[in-house]
Amino acid sequence: MDLLLDDMQISKAIRTDFDRLIPVKAIYETIDEIATRLGDPFLGATVGRDMARNAMGPVTQHLAGEQTVGNLLDRFLISVGSYGNSTNYRLENDGQYATLKMTRKVEPDANPTHPDALTLALLIEQIRPRVGQAWDPKDVLAVVVDETVVPDWLLPRSSLITGSKMGLTLRFPSRWMVMNQAFETGDMSLGETAKEFETLVGSVRSFCSDHMSDPKLDITKTARACRLHPKALSRKLSSEGTSFKAILDEQRQQYATTAIGEGEMTVTEIAFRTGFTQASNFTRAYRRWTGKAPSQARAKQR
Repeated sequence: MDLLLDDMQISKAIRTDFDRLIPVKAIYETIDEIATRLGDPFLGATVGRDMARNAMGPVTQHLAGEQTVGNLLDRFLISVGSYGNSTNYRLENDGQYATLKMTRKVEPDANPTHPDALTLALLIEQIRPRVGQAWDPKDVLAVVVDETVVPDWLLPRSSLITGSKMGLTLRFPSRWMVMNQAFETGDMSLGETAKEFETLVGSVRSFCSDHMSDPKLDITKTARACRLHPKALSRKLSSEGTSFKAILDEQRQQYATTAIGEGEMTVTEIAFRTGFTQASNFTRAYRRWTGKAPSQARAKQR
């Protein structure tokens, strides 16, 4: 991501200065351009998910200590209220459903599709672990600008309604407001950690595939996603005859060799997508994988 942002002339100082006031239009256009360059329709949702899981940014850091969903949303409203005045947030609760509404004060000049997906994912990834086993996407309704940017791993299409550029709405059962089922970091059962996959290895492989562009992807982040302590994850993978590093390396190798073969992206872009901040490091890894430099492999195909 650093390579792409540098190419877009967005300095590291701007990216890390959360007190800097940046026009909303500039934020929307930047996220939209990154999604377009990467060809990733789920970029906003993926960023929102990673922000929630890894406590990235000041808003999510403020949410980490809140126990119940109700306290979480109260803190969210306070936090976002301190970062600009382009939108209004309102939380309603009629005893049957709680509804969080985000309404823009003026119609945006730029496309808010991906930023809204980011906000939705951030909220859901904060709410879901606190609800625990009571979570059921059928009980959730979200009104979004564009349903196609919301991936199935976040919400099924049946939980989505197309709205307008003026805002975002998230509705869920009122009883969730008082729930606090946030998981412990202890060693949980394999069956619980791999609900969407037949094996834990498959779960880790999928997570690495989705997040391989993160240069700082490590076993701690992966264990958190699997709801396991890092040592427990390492032990379980070892019992399966593999390791986190081996799985991540395998996923990066598969992506890189396929992308080099297809010849549609530059080596620098492939390096970025596989989590390398420098093309030279990617070249060394590719040579280790295949015995050839990326340029040699590509030249041989011509």
